[in-house]
Amino acid sequence: MKTQLFSVTLLAGLLAAPVGALTDAQEPEKKEAQDKKDEKKKDEKRKPLEVGKAVPETLALPNFDGKQTSFKELRGKVVVLHFWSDRCPAERHANPVFMEMEKRYANNEDVVMVGICSNQNELGAKPAKGEDLSKRYENLRKKVKEVGYKHKMLVDHGNVVSDLFGARSTPHCYVIDKKGVIQYAGALDDDPRGSKGKDATNYVNDAVSAVLNDKRPEVTTTKPYG
Repeated sequence: MKTQLFSVTLLAGLLAAPVGALTDAQEPEKKEAQDKKDEKKKDEKRKPLEVGKAVPETLALPNFDGKQTSFKELRGKVVVLHFWSDRCPAERHANPVFMEMEKRYANNEDVVMVGICSNQNELGAKPAKGEDLSKRYENLRKKVKEVGYKHKMLVDHGNVVSDLFGARSTPHCYVIDKKGVIQYAGALDDDPRGSKGKDATNYVNDAVSAVLNDKRPEVTTTKPYG
C-alpha cells in the first residue's frame, strides 16, 4: 500500500509541475542536435569548392590599386582563373602560355581571365584602410609589366580565396562557367617542364572550349603543378 501511495503522490506532483520543468531534461538533447547542425555548416564552409560547385557572388578581391572585383560582376562570362606568383619557377613556363591565352581570348567577350596573387610573402601586410597603395606591391607590379599581362590581377590577403578554392600551388587553374559554376580545376597543361611545345595539352583551353559550347569538359580535374 505504501508503494502505491508513493506512486500516486509522485504522479500528482508531476501533473502539478510547470510544463517547463518537464522539458528541461530535453534541452541538452536539443542543444546537442543544434550543435551538430552548426558544426556541419561550419565544415561545409571550410570545405574547398569543388568542380560542380558555384562560386559565391559576394566573393570579391581588390587589384593592386584597391579597386574591388566581385564574382557577381563576372557572372555571364566564362572565367579563366589562375593563382599566380611573381617568383614561382613554374610560372616561367606558365606566363608565356597565359600570354598566348590572352591573345586567344582578346576579342571574345564571353571569356575573361583573372589572376590572383595569394603568396603572403609577396603581398606583405594587409594595407590599412585608406592607405595610399601607389607604392605597394612593387615586385608584383614590376613582374606583371615585365610579363605583359593585361588581364585582371587581384590580391588575396589572408588566403581567403585561395583557401576557399583549395589552391595550393601556382599556377593552380580553374574554369568557371557563366552561371558561376566551377567546371575545371587543376593544372594549366600537361607540360610542367615546358618541353612539349605545341604538342602540349592545354587543359584550360579545352575546358573553356567545351563550356562555350554548353558541354562538360572531357577532363574536369587534374593534379596542379608548381
